[in-house]
Amino acid sequence: MPRKLISVSTIDPETGHISMRRSHPWINNFNEYIISSCRSNMDIKFIWTGSDTKALVYYITDYITKTSLSFHDTFSLIQKSITSFKNVSDQTETESAIERSRKLVLRCYNTLASQQELSGVQVASYLMNWGDHYTTHKFQGLYLIQTEIFLQTELNELRIKQNLEHASHDVIDDDNVFDDENTAAEDDNEEKFQIQSTENKNNFVLVNTRVDYQYRSDTLSKICLYDFVSTFYKRKMNATDAKYLSKSSTTEDPQGIRKGRPPNQRFPFQEQHPQATTYLLTEYSEAHIPILYGPQIPRHDREDTKERYSRALLTLFVPWRSVSDLCDVNENWEDALKSRQHHISADSWNIIENIQLLHECKKDRDEHLLRVITEAQTENDTIDPELVIPSRNMRDEYDDTSDNEDLLELLGNLNEYTTNALNSAKKTTENIYIEETIEAVEKVGRFTHTHSKHYY
Repeated sequence: MPRKLISVSTIDPETGHISMRRSHPWINNFNEYIISSCRSNMDIKFIWTGSDTKALVYYITDYITKTSLSFHDTFSLIQKSITSFKNVSDQTETESAIERSRKLVLRCYNTLASQQELSGVQVASYLMNWGDHYTTHKFQGLYLIQTEIFLQTELNELRIKQNLEHASHDVIDDDNVFDDENTAAEDDNEEKFQIQSTENKNNFVLVNTRVDYQYRSDTLSKICLYDFVSTFYKRKMNATDAKYLSKSSTTEDPQGIRKGRPPNQRFPFQEQHPQATTYLLTEYSEAHIPILYGPQIPRHDREDTKERYSRALLTLFVPWRSVSDLCDVNENWEDALKSRQHHISADSWNIIENIQLLHECKKDRDEHLLRVITEAQTENDTIDPELVIPSRNMRDEYDDTSDNEDLLELLGNLNEYTTNALNSAKKTTENIYIEETIEAVEKVGRFTHTHSKHYY
């Protein structure tokens, strides 16, 4: 990305921003000693403010966790494999459909594998049979938005029932009518279930995490959904579990005097659970970190998503069995959060603060990128409107588009509107560009000592 030319290095006393002297638009900030030692490309920046720190942390985290191949690259490679497979000359008509399918899958896999970039650490890990990834924690997925929609639907039904009762008495209070503005947007996030068997193997029921949490044991009544997903998992009951639960229901110590490691705690479901007699809850040996699938929790300072924000926090961090535990019929979600926030534990508040911190890191990263692009403008220091990232306030709160796609679109626009304009104006060849770069580096005067001879 071309940078703005700066004749003299300056420091802005108000913002603390350091503008290093630059004699060529394609030279990054560098440190002569580090670049001489590493002998590689670099772009160094002094981290002066908290916003720069958050932008840097988010950028590094996002960079090291990115996938090696994007979706559009993957689909392009698969399409190439299919086209090549169709044009194979030695393929005979006598091959069965299974054999043709096997060859197609194998060709697609080989094409994708050949385009993967593998580091030395990955290769060594494969050779030592250590797996293809490493994490410091264990994770468990949670479709939060589906549980929110279930609660919202229950609340809407209670409000409709109340309005009908008022209408039967010719009393309609418009202040108690809450229109769900996001009903149309939530249609694509309907609650999904798994089909599992019951005690009778010929009977099947629909279950999911929400059902498991809603009909958890009475002993776990004060645990919130976040801690529930983090601490417990459901599994099929066996004879040992039945014996454990029978002892737990008496005054006798369920663990008793026994050798070895004590068993993980187990809890039955309530009778209303469709699998109460065949499944139970077991505590993880190591706590898991819930990963939210679907639309993420929005910022708390956005006016247009305060209801969604409040509903998400209540669903995750306040214990409940029905929507009445979280929000009254004549109450909105924002007021419900204010009246029930004392039920949220200190650990949960730390998680909520980290969620907001993540949003701030994203915002600072986008602002930093925008500032870099602004500095790269060559005419009147103005930025092309096409390069501006759309405001999050203008988006639908259920838009699940990744921020990475925004940056790809922004950088694509940058290449189209900035780089091409610069290249078309200069009309330089690659050789001339290299010569100008070398000349600019020499003019800086930082590497004059590399041409001097030392005698010992």
